[in-house]
Amino acid sequence: MYFLTSISIFLAILVAEASPLVYGDRALTEDFVKIIKVLDGMQVGNCVDANPTLPLCDTEPALPAPSHGLKLKFVALGRGTQNYTCASSEESASPVAVGAVATLFDASCLVSHSPTILHELPSAVSKVSSDALGLFAMLLGQMTSRTSSGLILGEHYFTAKGAPMFDLRLGGHKDWIQAKKGSSVPAPSQSSSDSKDGDQNVPWLKLGFADGLGIREVYRIHTSGGQPPASCKGQKESFDVEYAAEYWFYG
Repeated sequence: MYFLTSISIFLAILVAEASPLVYGDRALTEDFVKIIKVLDGMQVGNCVDANPTLPLCDTEPALPAPSHGLKLKFVALGRGTQNYTCASSEESASPVAVGAVATLFDASCLVSHSPTILHELPSAVSKVSSDALGLFAMLLGQMTSRTSSGLILGEHYFTAKGAPMFDLRLGGHKDWIQAKKGSSVPAPSQSSSDSKDGDQNVPWLKLGFADGLGIREVYRIHTSGGQPPASCKGQKESFDVEYAAEYWFYG
């Protein structure tokens, strides 16, 4: 698996100028080292039979369990932006959420092999540019499987009517879901030295089904970033906040 280590090092070099990796960020460096060690000994995509445990007890209150009869189909690492608008730049005005855009990277093998490392990834990759991660995923997917559609599982965005969409057809699957609002709980506080309390992280969610194929429920957990500033003062009319999260798909 020499090539996996090589491409992981390539990723580190590629993102060095965009992250604290070369400026003494020991936690981020350690995350990459652990990820490399795990990738060296495992398949890295398309583990459709993965059946890890959804960490519902990490928040207070806990999110509801998946509905009876549903099975885990995919686990993804999402990296993108939460999108906001401001009606004015007055200090009294608050940002309004208008959706999100994210690339979904296949993490089903990683969560089945080493869930602890997957849960640490959102805080690490939220500091890495989406373009760098996309290039890394395409190269790694091509080098590790001739039959796999790659590590880019799909895309997450919002429709013109404000409905959250998760489209996995980009990754060669038939599955997609237009989700609807379900349960929301505050993100737990983070103990990492490079992260403050969970109020910087968007909430954990359980989303229900409005339309789609193959997927009935979606969980967003282990979020990193994405929360807007408290006030619109000094903000543009439209702005984005970087974030990363795990997405668990049941069907």
